[in-house]
Amino acid sequence: MTRIIAGTSNPKLAQQLSKDLNIKSTITHIKRFQDGELRIQIIDNIRDDDVIIVQSTSKPTNDNLIELLLLIDAAKHAGANCITALIPYFGYSRQDKPSYPFGPVSARLVATLLEATGAHHVITLDLHSQHSEEFFKINIKNIDATALFIEPLKNRSNIVIVSPDSGGTTRARKLSELLKTDLAVINKTRQAPNICQMDKITGNVSNHHCIIIDDIIDTGKTLCKATDLLVQCGALSVEAFASHAVLSGQAASDLENSPLKKITITNSITHENLPSKFEILNIAPLFIQNLQKIIKN
Repeated sequence: MTRIIAGTSNPKLAQQLSKDLNIKSTITHIKRFQDGELRIQIIDNIRDDDVIIVQSTSKPTNDNLIELLLLIDAAKHAGANCITALIPYFGYSRQDKPSYPFGPVSARLVATLLEATGAHHVITLDLHSQHSEEFFKINIKNIDATALFIEPLKNRSNIVIVSPDSGGTTRARKLSELLKTDLAVINKTRQAPNICQMDKITGNVSNHHCIIIDDIIDTGKTLCKATDLLVQCGALSVEAFASHAVLSGQAASDLENSPLKKITITNSITHENLPSKFEILNIAPLFIQNLQKIIKN
């Protein structure tokens, strides 16, 4: 039998997966002590069952990561046969190489922790870098969110797909080729974390409706600066599509007050009461396609 175990980061997504896949959701007690420590208890008997643990390592990143590791360890000690960690948003994925001498490779460490704790499979969505897949010795499936973005864009006319930096060119080019539209790339340089400069665009955006494609919206500064530059260069309108809405600090209000017409994100990270410009796409169908291959009824 296969069961769903929901962490506290994405309970609605876990409930939908349980319903759509017609598999039971396992009862767990997750308690936080006053000092911040967690107590994890799996109530149901899951011995010899396959379990799918649904938990994003979004903010509070470290709390959610430890919760995921404890859920995996609890499932292992409860006798689970096979443990799949379904991580819609994989925190630390941007730290996939040292940023200073002797610095840690945090994404690799998290991969090692998941394996050491007892996960047999990892399923995630749009890792920041495919290079991070190499850190896993266990099976990992990195799902591409591009398919979600095609449907709301396929009947648009006079659009150009825009990558906000050279690092996202592959992602943006794939979507532009599927939609048979032009591609533009913004030249971005980063002086320090969360501080960037944009000065020119490769490709024609004048008199076009621009669609910025990115994997992560963190502080929103990249999107705001990209939008301003596109408008200055003659864009008729600017929208953004992103897989993961981290939305640190005042990002949501800054984006709401920017010239952006709309910001389309997924529910890889749970948000409540977002401003009106935000539209949320459901990632459950993408995960269902992959989970059906490993479920044993």
